[in-house]
Amino acid sequence: MTLVVAFQMDKDVVVGKDVSVKFIQEAQIRGHTVFFFTPSQLAIKGTVPIANACLVTVESGALKFGGVQELFLENVNIIFIRQNPPFDMRYITSTYILEKLKNPLIVNNPKFLRDCTEKLLPLLFHDFIPSTLITEDYSMLQDFYREHEDIVLKPLYSYGGNDVMRVKDGIDIKVIVALMVEKYGCPIVAQKFIKNINDDKRILLLDGKPIGVFKRKILSAGEIRTNLRVGSVPEPAELSDRDRNICLAIEHKLTEKGLIFAGIDVLDGYLIEINVTSPCGILEVNRLYNMCLEKKCWDCFEEKFYAKCNS
Repeated sequence: MTLVVAFQMDKDVVVGKDVSVKFIQEAQIRGHTVFFFTPSQLAIKGTVPIANACLVTVESGALKFGGVQELFLENVNIIFIRQNPPFDMRYITSTYILEKLKNPLIVNNPKFLRDCTEKLLPLLFHDFIPSTLITEDYSMLQDFYREHEDIVLKPLYSYGGNDVMRVKDGIDIKVIVALMVEKYGCPIVAQKFIKNINDDKRILLLDGKPIGVFKRKILSAGEIRTNLRVGSVPEPAELSDRDRNICLAIEHKLTEKGLIFAGIDVLDGYLIEINVTSPCGILEVNRLYNMCLEKKCWDCFEEKFYAKCNS
């Protein structure tokens, strides 16, 4: 059966570096019709969610876009929400609009994208997280700093390692806190610094179960961020017993909330983030293990869609 598929995503994606493009390619291989629109092209007309969308294909290593047309999103079979944070009011508004849809399967469920933000969701699994404080109150952050002496500060709703900072040796955090709150307008995540920073894994989860894992190795001296976008490199890895226990602990929550595709960050056995907005890692797993994870993912997406149709 040919499906109608739509991707809500950023326009500045790079073919060969973006998971969304892999999903588009695989949809194309399966004969599905694929549309593209950005969050700014989403609308609700009266009570009807629509988008100014265009057909998209992958040709000769590039995305090719057709003309813009009004797309009634209730007529789409599967919708992917794949734009990157920031998790701001524009992002939140798009989830409210998409949440009104009844017919499409949406990857991931917009209500729970909104409710289950990536740095807050791990707090539900307190047995697996490092000592954590989330606030913008300077006095509480200062007390946490005094207690642990070596901590990491990061904005709650940013991504990709932006403005992640380690503070230790009695460095005054007052200016850091003030600047971060002013820049992002949200609370700060403070966590006890984990020394074994080269034991950092990205684990990909499909319908709550692990389908791929790799380690992110830091190359730059003095760097603490393991994000690939700041220069870390992927290396093969295996799931430890602790990793498997984390996956088992969060599986039900992910499947219950319709968070079909996710990526978790595990640092030295501690659950740091549960990425559900636009998880990456498929390209790295494919290269490291000679796999085509996008095929496995699409098998799951189609199965979920047909099950929804028959429910």
